[in-house]
Amino acid sequence: ILGELLAGVVLGLLVTSFPNLLPQFVGIGENEVFRAIFNLGMFFLMFMAGMGMRLEKLAEVSKGGSVIALGGLLLPLALGYGLGWLWLPASEYKFVQAFFLGVGLSITSIAITTKILMDLGRLRTKLGYTIVTAAVIDDIIGLGLLAILVSILEIGRMPSGGELAIMAVKILGFFLFAILAGRFIIPRIGARLHLVKTAEVEFSVALAIALTFAVASAYLGMHFIIGAFIAGLLIRERTFGERVVREIQQRVSGISLGFLAPIFFASIGLYLDLSALSMALPFTVVLILVAIVGKVIGCGLPARLLKFSNRESLAIGSAMNGRGEVLLITAAVALAAGLFEVPVPTPPIVTALFSSVVIAAIVTSILAPLGLKLFLKRESKE
Repeated sequence: ILGELLAGVVLGLLVTSFPNLLPQFVGIGENEVFRAIFNLGMFFLMFMAGMGMRLEKLAEVSKGGSVIALGGLLLPLALGYGLGWLWLPASEYKFVQAFFLGVGLSITSIAITTKILMDLGRLRTKLGYTIVTAAVIDDIIGLGLLAILVSILEIGRMPSGGELAIMAVKILGFFLFAILAGRFIIPRIGARLHLVKTAEVEFSVALAIALTFAVASAYLGMHFIIGAFIAGLLIRERTFGERVVREIQQRVSGISLGFLAPIFFASIGLYLDLSALSMALPFTVVLILVAIVGKVIGCGLPARLLKFSNRESLAIGSAMNGRGEVLLITAAVALAAGLFEVPVPTPPIVTALFSSVVIAAIVTSILAPLGLKLFLKRESKE
């Protein structure tokens, strides 16, 4: 994953510095086909991650994962908001700009986190299950905060109590749908699919299930990657049979790791724009430091209280530090809403805010695998 991210960074720098050398890559991040491949990479990666985990194990660590997720969300949210309030110039838009920073720093990229654990062979360990559970919960709450941010940008105010209640009902509705489907519908599909014995049909049915869950989660106000992950969890050997699950996993893994995932991670680096460093270098550096400290302490301290070792706690904090595509999505939403163009005339620090956040997303995504690998290696030696 580190090589893929760095490849994207190098390519992004080349495109920015020498646009005539690689004209076909200029503005590729806005290309619809490229965005489709980017989203497919997230979809298959999360579907594969769900299939690689056991639902029972996730349930066992759900309490600890919830505590870690809460710590890793509240501290970065407060630090990000505080940084924005102290650093950004006074204006009628200061609250929402500071809130944007808080939301952005509170988010964790579950796609990056799970890929790191896969690469290190730690996905199906207690540590891996705890991290993924925390990342899923963090993502759900973080996307709820993003929905609040979008509402503020669109209607110019905080959502009412009724609007917040509707968001909560939609999220609960999705998980109720997932529970009912996993209990009554998917086992029947698995029983019939076990009799087909045609790998192509098995893969098509599994893909249809994953797409259904992805669409349902997106429709109900969450990101589609949550639905893809839940669908993967529900395709189990007990329901579909060992042979069927193995066939599906091989095809999903080939498409994901062999093609889509490398493009997905490399594409994150394409968003790098070093102009922010020249326009707001001190702010960008402080933003990155606050992002790292917020997640490492916010997740690491609860992990330590849950009896994880010092190294494991630091590993959990490091794994949750990667923000990747989720922070990029948050920044893109704010950019489209014109958050970085107000007030008029726009202060330089506000103009550079988007690029600073993108740089923070890339840096934290690069540091996450390095930190996790470092602390896990030391843990194994000790």
